[in-house]
This record gives sequence, structure tokens and C-alpha cells, in this order.
Amino acid sequence: MRTVFEAANAVEAHMVRDLLKQEGIVAHIHGEHLQGAMGELPAAGLVRLVVDEADYPRGRAVIEQWEAAQPLDAPLRPVPARSRLLIGIGIGLVGGAVLSWTFFHSAVSAGGIDNNGDGTPDERWFYTAAGTPLRSETDRNFDGRVDVVTRFDRNGLPESAETDDNFDGVFEGRFTYRRGNVDTSEMDTDGDGFFDLRTRFEHGVMQATEYLDPATGRPLRIEYFRAGKLLRAEVDTDKDGELDTEQEYGPLAELRNVRRLPPPAR
Repeated sequence: MRTVFEAANAVEAHMVRDLLKQEGIVAHIHGEHLQGAMGELPAAGLVRLVVDEADYPRGRAVIEQWEAAQPLDAPLRPVPARSRLLIGIGIGLVGGAVLSWTFFHSAVSAGGIDNNGDGTPDERWFYTAAGTPLRSETDRNFDGRVDVVTRFDRNGLPESAETDDNFDGVFEGRFTYRRGNVDTSEMDTDGDGFFDLRTRFEHGVMQATEYLDPATGRPLRIEYFRAGKLLRAEVDTDKDGELDTEQEYGPLAELRNVRRLPPPAR
């Protein structure tokens, strides 16, 4: 890459870049955000356009022709110092926001683990420039396809995940996390596009699972757990949208008692 033009400011740089683009020359602006950070200091040497070495002669010809066409008797109106300061602050803030977002959200490195020793990583981690994990991709059954994708927040804690639990190439499970622990999970058990099984967790411990009616989205059955064991269930036996029966279970998940639930208050 070679510098083809040094601009007086970012506005001029964008204008000349568009001029080159019309001639089929790709130019990149360097130092645009530095100008904003420098406030009122002169921009000379900070904001510049660079092109591929092969495009330099043609780019210079285009720019020289443009410069020759500029009127010499029409000096630019000087920008007041206060306005220059405000423009610089504005450009600096925008540039800072862009750089901050990129710093915390763009993957710049990756690491992998080969769990089965075949020479191909089965688990890959992607990190931001800050060094925190951005996402992980895992091939649990070693078939060469990713079946778990986990995304992390800016603190490095898991935020959401998608899973392919039957290894057919379709992600039918999705999870959300709260403070690093799984909070909810949803599964499309029959592949019809509707997530019909929903599980709620508290501090990462399963509390209840809902079996949803694809036609209405309402629960047909809700099972409640303690320490992984089924305690009781509420069931919509006639599928009218209302849970009408409660089933109680013993320590071996044996059905112990069944009773009718009172109708909901209207």
C-alpha cells in the first residue's frame, strides 16, 4: 500500500476517496479517528488515503486533475475554533465507540482442542482483542460438524447457546444464561420449527419442564423437579388449554396420587 493523498481533514479524505472510487480505484482512509482525538491540532499527515502500489500512478493522475480544477480565487471559509473543537470531539466519540465495539465484539484469535486425537480440533474458542472469549464451537460426536455454539458476554460469561442434539445438522436446542448459569432451555423435539419443550432453571438447577401445544403455545404438561427428581406434574388432560389434573410422584418416579385441580379464577 502507498499513500496517494494527504487530506486536510476527514471530510476531504472521504470526498477524494469517492472520486477515486468513480474511477475504479479502491482507496482506504488512514488516521481518520486520530484527527478526532487530536482536537484542534492540524490534521496534516494524520488523515491520508492509501492505495495498492499498482493503482498509485493512476490515482495520482486523477487527484492531480482534480486539484488543477479547483478554483484558486475561492479560499475556503475558515472554520471557527469552537466549531473545529466540536467536530473533533464528535469524530473522536464516534471513532471511540466504533473501536470499543470492535475491541469487545470482534474475534481476533482462536484456540482449539483435539479431543479424539485425529488432528482436527473438535472444540474451538474465539477471543476478542481484550482476551475474553467471544464464542466457542464444539463437535461432540466427532463427525466434522459443529453441534454446540456458545456465545459469551463481555465479561466472558456464557450468554446463549445453540445445540444440535440429534446430530442431523440442524440446531434444535437453544439456551439462555444468567450470571453464568443456564436459565432457560427450549427444544424443538420433532423438527417442525416450533420449540415445544421448555425448561426453567434456578442458579443452573432444573426446576420445571413445560410440554407445549404447537397449536396454542400453551402447556399441556408441566413437571416440577427437586435435585433432579420428578416431584409432581400438572396436566391438561382434555387439551382445552387449562391444566386440570395434578400428579404426585414418589422417590422412584412412581405415581402416588392424582387429584383434580380447581378451575382457574375468571
